[in-house]
Amino acid sequence: MGYCNKEDLTLFLASGCGLGALPKVPGTWGSLGALPLWFLFSWLSTSWYLLLVLIISGLAIFIADGAGKYLRVTDSPVIVIDEIAGLMLALTGVSLGFGNFLAAFLLFRFFDIVKPFPANWCEENLAGGLGVVTDDLVAGIMTWVVMHLLFV
Repeated sequence: MGYCNKEDLTLFLASGCGLGALPKVPGTWGSLGALPLWFLFSWLSTSWYLLLVLIISGLAIFIADGAGKYLRVTDSPVIVIDEIAGLMLALTGVSLGFGNFLAAFLLFRFFDIVKPFPANWCEENLAGGLGVVTDDLVAGIMTWVVMHLLFV
């Protein structure tokens, strides 16, 4: 029988159940990890969904911090739980639909890659898992604003 230790579990969760280990663009693969969660929890009211996202975001900070210590790299490309939390935040109150997901996904990837202020400030000035996740949450908020101005 196999044994899963704390380090293995932390790295598995931080990698979005392995999405961050896929070749080439781990952040893009990781962002796709938000899709099944959005689908699974879309039946919740906006308030309950947002509470769930806040809980996931808190756990993501803790998990990303631990994974960074195990990997000896604060923001390793393998760590994609931050993208999952950020895109889930961006999808708050957005109705299910492929077009909505595609728009949010593309906007989120844009903001996550470009990192306009204050996302870049968060990444540069917040330590450990807090910095890893917060810049993605800011990208999620930017995406949410655009989604609600243009699509929702």
